[in-house]
Amino acid sequence: MTKNHPALFYLYLFIGVAALLLTWVHITSYLGLGVVEANVQFWKDALINANPASTFLAVDILFLAIAVEIWMVVESRRINMKFVWLYIIIATFVGISFAVPLYLAMREKQLAANNGDVRLALKSYDMILLCLLGAVTLATGVWLYVR
Repeated sequence: MTKNHPALFYLYLFIGVAALLLTWVHITSYLGLGVVEANVQFWKDALINANPASTFLAVDILFLAIAVEIWMVVESRRINMKFVWLYIIIATFVGISFAVPLYLAMREKQLAANNGDVRLALKSYDMILLCLLGAVTLATGVWLYVR
């Protein structure tokens, strides 16, 4: 675990678990189909049986996913981190909003093991704006869950 900033490790884990909980409550109708068929039907609904807004979001997430997954593989090789393809499988079959924060938490752990010193160079306005973005994201996820 990171020696100087264990909070970042735990923050990434919190984001991943919150994303997992607040996304998976919306897919109960797919769960009885099995892993592969559930994914096929989900993407049919997201891309084919969808309105323009959900299609936009699905395509946007797919392009973000490939960029992030390329970075994950490259970064994992750079810092000698194992199991990168496990995170990509999790992103594909469980959710990228869970897999990427999980990967980032484990990346923090690996960086600390490699260097023993992981420093953050955030400015105060970075922290304020990131907290605001996080609060809006969490509030939106909870609101969509309870509505």
